[in-house]
Amino acid sequence: MTTEKKLKKTVPSLNKNKVKEVGANLIVSIFRYLLLIAISYIILYPLFAMISYSLQSRADVLDTSVTWIPKFGTFDTYKVAFEALDYPKALLNTVLVGLVSAALEIFSCAIAAYGFARFKFKGRGLLFGIVLFTAIVPVQILVIPLFLNYQYFGFGYIVNLLNLIPGVNIPYISLIDTPLTFWLPSIFGVGLRSGLFIFIYRQFFMGLPKELEEASWIDGCNPLMTFFRVVIPSSGVVFLTVAIFAIIWHWNEYYQSVIFFTNNFPLSVTLSSIRDQALATMGYRDAFAAPYVSAACLMFIAPVLIMYIFLQKKFIQSIDRVGIVG
Repeated sequence: MTTEKKLKKTVPSLNKNKVKEVGANLIVSIFRYLLLIAISYIILYPLFAMISYSLQSRADVLDTSVTWIPKFGTFDTYKVAFEALDYPKALLNTVLVGLVSAALEIFSCAIAAYGFARFKFKGRGLLFGIVLFTAIVPVQILVIPLFLNYQYFGFGYIVNLLNLIPGVNIPYISLIDTPLTFWLPSIFGVGLRSGLFIFIYRQFFMGLPKELEEASWIDGCNPLMTFFRVVIPSSGVVFLTVAIFAIIWHWNEYYQSVIFFTNNFPLSVTLSSIRDQALATMGYRDAFAAPYVSAACLMFIAPVLIMYIFLQKKFIQSIDRVGIVG
C-alpha cells in the first residue's frame, strides 16, 4: 500500500475523532450551563421573591393572579418596616456589637494561629485540638454558663478570691445589656466561630515561606514585630476571607443577642418583631404581613449584600488562594 493511500484512510478517521471530541465538549458545555442556570435560579429566587413581595399592596395580596411585578405596587411597606425595626438605632447597635466584635476577632485569631503555625511548644497539638473542638460545639451548650459569668462578672474569679478575705465584700459587675458580652470573647479569640478562623489562619501561615520571617529576625525584630511587619502584609487574602465570614456571622447572630440583651437590640433581634408590627398595621391576616416582612428582610441584608458586591472579586480570589496545608 502506497503512502498516498494510507493518508487517504488516516485523514477521515482523524476527522471523525475530531467531530466526536467537539460533540462531547459541546454536550458537556451545555450541561454545565444548564446546571449553572438551575443553581442560580435556586439561589436567586428567594431574593427576587422578596423584592416582589415587598412592593405588594393590600390589593396585590388579595389578587389571585401570579405576577412578578405587583399591579398596585407601593413603597409604604419599607416605611412601616423602617419604623418597626427602629432601623437607625438597631443598625448602630449592630455595628457596635457585630462589626467591632468581628474586627477584634479577626486580629486575635490571627495572632493565636501564628503561634500554632510557627512555634513549637509542649501541648501544641492538644491545644490546637481543643481549638478545633470549640468550632463544633453548639452555642446553646455554652449560653447558660456565659450568661451567669456576665451577670455576675468577677474579673476571672478575682472578686471571688478577694471576697474570701474576712470583711471584704466586693460587688459583682453585670455585663448584660453591654457590647462587652461580645467584645471580651473576641479579644481573647474565643468568640463566634473563632476555632474555625484560627484553623483557616494557621493553614495559610504554614504555607508562607519562612525566609522572610527569618530575615526580619536577623534584622532584630521580635516575633510580634515580625507578625505585624512581615506576616500581615503578606496575608491580605486570608484576612479578607476571615473578615467577610466574621462580619456575616456577627451580622446574622440572633441567639446570643436575644439572651444577653434586654434592650438596645441589633437588627437580627428587631427583625423578629416585624410580623407583629405588620399585623397591627394591616390587619389580622398573616398574608397581609408578607410584604412588610419581605421589606424588613431586604433592609436587613442590604448592607451585607452591598459589601459583598464591592468585594466579590477579591473574596473569590482570596478563597482560591487560601488552601489547606498539612
